Amino acid sequence: MTGGSLFDKFTEQYLTPVSWNSDKLINNELGIKSEFLHHRVVLNASAFWMSWNNVQWALGDLVNFGSLGFVANGPSYAVKGVELQLVARVTEGLTLQGSSSWTRSEQTNTPCLTSSGITPGTPNNPTPAGQCITVIRGLPYTNPWGPLGSSLPYSPPVQFNVRARYDWSAGVFRPFAMVGASHIASMHNAPEYYPDGDAPAQNPPTSTVLKYTIPGYTSYDAALGVSRDNWTVQVQGTNITNAYGPTNVSSAQYIKAEIPLRPRVVMARFVYTF
Repeated sequence: MTGGSLFDKFTEQYLTPVSWNSDKLINNELGIKSEFLHHRVVLNASAFWMSWNNVQWALGDLVNFGSLGFVANGPSYAVKGVELQLVARVTEGLTLQGSSSWTRSEQTNTPCLTSSGITPGTPNNPTPAGQCITVIRGLPYTNPWGPLGSSLPYSPPVQFNVRARYDWSAGVFRPFAMVGASHIASMHNAPEYYPDGDAPAQNPPTSTVLKYTIPGYTSYDAALGVSRDNWTVQVQGTNITNAYGPTNVSSAQYIKAEIPLRPRVVMARFVYTF
């Protein structure tokens, strides 16, 4: 790679692209949306299969590439999944609703950084032109993108949310109570072969593109209120168990940075409509 870094004589093993190609996404979907039981149940369901080719990836690896960062076309993926949304008026006052998705993604090719061969800057380049670079500065180098069958980053296999609300009458007042839960399963933030951000050698990080596991989490919400005529008074809480998360992990600034789930929030609301 070229770019004026201290490691030019090594990084010229690979010639960075002047530009990169557009990715391409083809989505095939089959679904149903209907109402049942005298409109008391609403169902929205779909199954999908997506082909996502030439995904664009930003690469930056201080140890192997020097100060150079660049964008290249990376792997292609096949993504299959099912989505379900359901709303049911169980009784006159009780309403249940929920939505969920089940997703499975698989890498369908194995791209790599290919060698430029012998150049003036790398007269002893060990990798023939056009072959995958496996050695940099005399040390083994692992293709940053994953193997066949590895999963797409930021693609949790399961996520769902459920909610129950009960309304009733008390004279001229209309009280209500609501509880809900939301869950996102564990996922990772980068392709399979990106350097492991939790390895001792990456403390502190030496690259802006490390792989971390983002653990799954579940959060709960609740609300209690009362309405009359045009006004509503409500006390509500989000993330009432104060679950941490995190929702994302990265090394973008050469530090391990976590974006936490919003902490517990309890608030009172007064609403007047006119």
